[in-house]
Amino acid sequence: MKSSFQVFTRRVRSDWHFQYRALRMAVDWVIAIYFVIPLMILAGYQYYSWWATQPSWFSWISMSMIATAFYVFAWLGTIRYFVEEGDQLFLRQNQNWFRHLMLLGYRYSLVLQGIMTIILMLVFLPLLVQTHSYSVLQVICLWLLTYLLKINVGVLRQLLTLRLNGILLWLLRIVVFVGLFFSYQALVTEVSNNTYYSWTAILLFLVLVVFLSKIRLQEKGAFFADIARDRDSRMRIVSLMLIRVVERKRKPKRKYPLLFGKSQRLFKGKGASNGIAELLTKSFFRNGTQWKQTIQFVAVISGAMFILPSALKITIWILAACLLVFWRKSFCKDELTAPFLTLFPIQDITKHQALQSATPILVLPALILISLCVGISFFTWWGPVLMIGAAIPLAYGTSSVFTSWY
Repeated sequence: MKSSFQVFTRRVRSDWHFQYRALRMAVDWVIAIYFVIPLMILAGYQYYSWWATQPSWFSWISMSMIATAFYVFAWLGTIRYFVEEGDQLFLRQNQNWFRHLMLLGYRYSLVLQGIMTIILMLVFLPLLVQTHSYSVLQVICLWLLTYLLKINVGVLRQLLTLRLNGILLWLLRIVVFVGLFFSYQALVTEVSNNTYYSWTAILLFLVLVVFLSKIRLQEKGAFFADIARDRDSRMRIVSLMLIRVVERKRKPKRKYPLLFGKSQRLFKGKGASNGIAELLTKSFFRNGTQWKQTIQFVAVISGAMFILPSALKITIWILAACLLVFWRKSFCKDELTAPFLTLFPIQDITKHQALQSATPILVLPALILISLCVGISFFTWWGPVLMIGAAIPLAYGTSSVFTSWY
């Protein structure tokens, strides 16, 4: 027979597995390779550079703006207890088990919220230390203040929801939100001034956490509200993915495609390889998803060029070209496995020749835009001309290297 701790650990593992599968639906290996990993590398380098040299725009961000961001973070989120619908049939019959399960869920939420607050502090740490001259003690004080406020707000919102409803609940929430906002701003100011009032507030927040938590864990009639809240928390990633999924009227289909509507020839000469190369080229440029992802990729890389030092720009430029070639090659190989192509006896060498012909054409538009931004980022008249001129041989060179094997 399982214990309440085993039931809790099984539900936590199930929740993490569900969130992982939801992320896998949104971030496949293509997006991870071409977007997530480069963004993480750039973010890590940028974070390191903030510690090495303070950017000029750091001075534009006041402590009040940072406190506002921290307060919004503290207001969001919730406390979970990992209760499920089936518990009313079996687990609630054993009150000790059920209370222990809720207590474990509450402690788990405390640890998770503490880790999330630490991550937030690490993101803002260069700004706090470099610009606002925060000491280690002040950073710890601000972390405790934000963390304890977040726990108090989470428990208090649950208690208000259980006792009130309708317009009275929303009005009270607005009053609490505004009142706590100005109180938190004042407390952060005390932290900046290195006074003992902030530590007194932390002690009061800690006492309030114990008091409110005891009331919340002993609250009766909250079972179904806890189930609904846990379900919403479990579906938070899926709901973000489906936020734009709405019922829309079907757009009328175009009689001719927007690009290459007259099916004009793109490659000189005849032969199966040229025909397949045209098929791959037109399929790519008529694919809305590929256009969208390409625009996002170009925007991220181009924006990074204005931030990165000059020595690193050329390296990222070449790396972007290589990623574009791999991306286009992957798309073409997927297209070559289309069911209707299997109806024809096409040899692999013919497919390989088509791949080599089409890949540079697919790479050039995005690479030219990135090269233009690289040239502009040098702030010289010859930079854009030079980089656009270099984009053509780079596109054909990288395509020739990485499509030398099928």
